[in-house]
Amino acid sequence: MSGETTVGSASEPILEAALALASATSSLDTAIGTALSRVGLSFTDLRRLRIIGAQSQGLTREALAEAMGETRSQTIRSSGPLVKLGWLSRAESGEFALTDSGRHLVDQAEGIAEKAADRWFTDSGLSPTEVVASVGTTRPPSSR
Repeated sequence: MSGETTVGSASEPILEAALALASATSSLDTAIGTALSRVGLSFTDLRRLRIIGAQSQGLTREALAEAMGETRSQTIRSSGPLVKLGWLSRAESGEFALTDSGRHLVDQAEGIAEKAADRWFTDSGLSPTEVVASVGTTRPPSSR
């Protein structure tokens, strides 16, 4: 029976690892989101603004949806409040771009998020360097 997986063997540690990773991600999101709430952002909002801001000529909703791991409809719904607050602009062509006030907010929010992440990593005992080495980083998409 070599090659077969039995209940309680290889599949269980994989599921446990996936559940632990999901729990850690949720905990980190909460820690950073709580800190960012002082400036009116969620961690997801900061991710969205950073992804858009990394593109000098804006980002299509399709590329943003792909980078955020969401549907185009979710992208438009989630980005709308950021446009209304003046942190993003949306061209008639549908491309999103970071405004000057959005850039200022990102600069401020990154410092807050960095401190919250540092506390979380210290408390969790996880190494940011090892996490990046194991999981990798997300790179902004091309503006297409």
